[in-house]
Formats: sequence, structure tokens, C-alpha cells
Amino acid sequence: MMNRRIWKDSSSRIKKKREDKLSNLPDELIHRILSFVDAKTAVQTSVLAHRWKNIWISLPFLNFHNSSFDHDFLFQDFVLNFLANRNFDAKIDVLKFECTGDELEENGAPTVDSVVDYVASKDIQVLTIIADYVLESLPRLFTSQTLTVLKLSNVSTETSAFEFVSLQQLHLFDCKFEIRDVEILDPFRGCPKLSFLLFHSCQFYGKFDKFKIHAPQLTELSISCLRVDDEFDSECVIQLFTPKLRYFSYDDPLNLYAFSILAKLHFLEKLVIDVDGSEILNEVDSTEGTKLSMRFIELFEAMGSAKFVYLSPDVVKVLSLFPALFIGRISPFTRVQTFNFIVDVPSSFSLPTNVMAYLLGRSPGFNRYRRQGSSTAKQSV
Repeated sequence: MMNRRIWKDSSSRIKKKREDKLSNLPDELIHRILSFVDAKTAVQTSVLAHRWKNIWISLPFLNFHNSSFDHDFLFQDFVLNFLANRNFDAKIDVLKFECTGDELEENGAPTVDSVVDYVASKDIQVLTIIADYVLESLPRLFTSQTLTVLKLSNVSTETSAFEFVSLQQLHLFDCKFEIRDVEILDPFRGCPKLSFLLFHSCQFYGKFDKFKIHAPQLTELSISCLRVDDEFDSECVIQLFTPKLRYFSYDDPLNLYAFSILAKLHFLEKLVIDVDGSEILNEVDSTEGTKLSMRFIELFEAMGSAKFVYLSPDVVKVLSLFPALFIGRISPFTRVQTFNFIVDVPSSFSLPTNVMAYLLGRSPGFNRYRRQGSSTAKQSV
């Protein structure tokens, strides 16, 4: 009996000691610890110590993910209840909402818009939304003076222009945009501080002849699989007003859009062009091959200040088929230090002499060319 009492007292002291250690942690450290878990787990930690009971209501880092819920409607109810019971005066620095898999249930569809409405009144800095959902409330975020990073994935919207006065980074993945018929689509002019822009597999539905990227402070730009009305629109011209650009990456399995450079790119450091030209290489008619080669040449001439150039082998192969296009043209690159092939598997492909002379003839500092995996090639400078 005595031993049992001693064991019980000892167990109580250990538990109390553990709670004392947890309770003595500063709020900032607890918040940082809970930033690594999702919101559901953060709420569950309230049982660890008395002081942790309501710590979740003031978390500045919120991560909502449906993976720990059996049904999406349970996840949506949790999100709405969490926000309703949270300390409204507490700040939010970072919020991530991710609902993967099936589309959001109809009775819970307002969940995403509710999240946007909630954070629109906060001094949020980083917002991520990953959901197969028509996001109608995006313009409500335009009032934010603090949002610096916005990441959208799988969302659809009728918003054709982003107007974020403080936004510095914009990541768009598999997004769909319904655009009214305009001659020039100019979606980023309202983001004067934008320095990083990435869009991957995004589709723009509407009629426009020019896609303008007006971003005076932009230093990094990545374009991958851009589509107009579900297809590659060879007539669409991408206009760049990006005088501070240092990194440019273009990746497409089909073709290359025509580019119009509206401001010289004096500061460009790294150029990555990864285009699959297999269809062109297999065609008997050389018309499309000539057109694609001229687009490569025009793009190289506009980006001739690049120091580090990464090209897929197909780019070089297509160029090598039309050597007459090099006649009368001087080498576009004047500062190249390294030339890289983008290959993910071992390859014996080498740079043809005529293409090498054209690309690198005016680069006295050029010292070597090598092979590089695609993931490494597309890392920013």
C-alpha cells in the first residue's frame, strides 16, 4: 500500500514537473513549435499543460490540411469553428489552407471564401491556398497592406488583375483564369513591389493578343506550360517590362511563345530554356521549325547579357537544322561563363560546331559547357 502511494506521488511529481517545464516556455517559442504541425494537432496540444489550454487561439502560424480528417465536411466544419473561436485580435503572419483530393463539398464550399474574408482584415504576410475551387473572394485581399507572399494552386477565378501593393512573391500552380476579351492582358501591373513570379500549368480563358508582364522590380520569372483556352496559342506574344530581371526560366513540352522585350535586361544572370522540340524535329515541313528557331534567336538576342545559360538538347538540335538563319547575325551572348545542357539521364549529345560558334562567339569569358539535371538548372540564382 505504501509502495503504491509512493509510486503515485512520484508519478504526480514527474507529471507536474513536466507541465512546469512546458508552462515556462515563452509564447514565441510555443508558437514556433506549433508552426510545424497542422491546426488540428495544435488544438490537441491543449491537454499537454494548463498554460497550453488556450495557446492555439492566438497562433500566428495556421496550417489547415484535410489529410487528418475522414471527410471533407468535417475538415470544413473544423476550419470554420477554429476561426470562430480564435482570438480575433491575435495576429496572423502565415496561413496555409490545403484541401486535396475531391472538390470541396457543396455545403462547405464557402470555407475557402471564409478563410479569405478572415485574413483580409489581418496583417497577414504569407497566404497559401491549395484547393480545387472557384475563388470569388480574391479581390477582397487587395486591401491588404502587409501580404508579401501569395501561393495559389488549383483555384479558378474571374480575377484578371492582381492588385497587391506590398506583394513580393506570387506563385501560381494549375490555376484557371476567366478573362474578358481584351487586346492586352496586363495582370500584374497592380503589384509594384513584385520581385518573384512563377506560374506553372496555368490557363487563361479569353481573347487577347498580348500577355504583358509589367513588373519593374521583378528579379525572378518562371513560366511553365502557359496555355490560352486550353492550348498553346502561337499567335499570343508575351511582353516583358522587367528591367531588373536576373533569372528567367521557360519550360514547355510543345513550343515557345514569341517574346517582346519592352526594357533592356542589363542585369540578367541566368537563362533557362527547356523546350521539347521532338515534334518539330520529326516534321518534314520546315515551316514550323524555322518559326521556332527564329523565336529562339530573337529571345537569345533579347537576353544576351546572361552569364549562365541552360538549354535543353532539343533547342540546340532545332537550331542546328537551320544554319542559314545564323548568316549575318552576331552571337547574342556577350558574358556567358558556363553553358549547360539540361539532361536528367546520361547523354553523349554535344554542342554542334555551327551552333556553338553562333551562341558563344562573343563570350571571351566562356570556359566550359556541361550537363545539368532539370531540377538543378531551374534553381534561381
